[in-house]
Parts: sequence; C-alpha cells; structure tokens
Amino acid sequence: MMYSFIKPRKKSLFSMFTKIWMVFITSVVVILTIFTLFIVYKVHDFQDEAKLIDAQRVELEKNIDTIDEKIGFILRQKALSEEIYANNVVLKDSMKNLFDLVPDQITLNKVLMDKNSLVIYGTTPTEDTFNFLLAAPLKSIFHTSQTVFYLTSEGWYNFVSTNKIVNDEIEGVE
Repeated sequence: MMYSFIKPRKKSLFSMFTKIWMVFITSVVVILTIFTLFIVYKVHDFQDEAKLIDAQRVELEKNIDTIDEKIGFILRQKALSEEIYANNVVLKDSMKNLFDLVPDQITLNKVLMDKNSLVIYGTTPTEDTFNFLLAAPLKSIFHTSQTVFYLTSEGWYNFVSTNKIVNDEIEGVE
C-alpha cells in the first residue's frame, strides 16, 4: 500500500540554503581568524621594533649626553683660552707701557709682575733720577710704592722697587 505517488528521496539534514549560510559563516570565521593572527603577529612585530627603537633611543641619549659634556668642556676651554689671550694682551700692553715709562738713564735688570704687584730690579745713576723719572709715575699707578737703593762700586745705585695695588679696591671695581 502506497500512500504517495512519488518515490521517497533521501532528505538531507541541512537544506541548500543552510549549507550556503554555513559555508559563508565558516569562511568569515576563517578569514577573521587569519586577520586576528595577522594582527597579533604585527602587534608582536611592532613591540619588538619598539623595544629596538627604545634601545636605540637610550643609546642616542647617552651619546647626546656625552657630546653635551664634550661641548661643555670645549666651551670651557674656549673661554679659558680667550681669558688667557685677553690677559696676555693686557700683560703685553702693560709691559710695553712699563718699558715706555722707563727713562734711558735707568737700566732694568729684572721685572716681576703679579696680578696686584710689580717688583722692579735695576740700576740708576742717582736716587733723585729714579725718584723724579720713574718713582712718580709708579706712585700714580700703584697704591703703595717702596724703593730700596744699594750703592755699587762704580758709584751707581742698584734699586728694588716694590709696587702694590690694594686688593679691596680691585674687587670693588670688578
């Protein structure tokens, strides 16, 4: 006894529409999984690169600090050399002025120049020649000026003139 006019067919568990949706969902999941793995790989790669760049940054900062120290050292040397040069120019001018100040009758044997003092050793024909020709200009330059004379066997006088500038007034000027 047959109740149907057609022969029964096997019916699949999933319809064609369901199979299409399942393939679509599976492919989306696979694509998203691949995309997620790609993102995880790139994040890890960026982290490694960030660590490398951070290490390079630390090394460059150390190099910058070293270079800054060298620049500071060079600038200090430059300032020191400029100061020495300026002092040499002042000393040269001072020595020139001193030698221009010394008259022909007086012979200098030795000159000791310090920051605040000048000691002159020399020979003069008379004490008055020294006092009038050299002592007066020295007294106008220095605060204290003392001269000691020694008679030589030739009748001339050896002298030691010690001239000083008082420190308090120098500090006030600077």
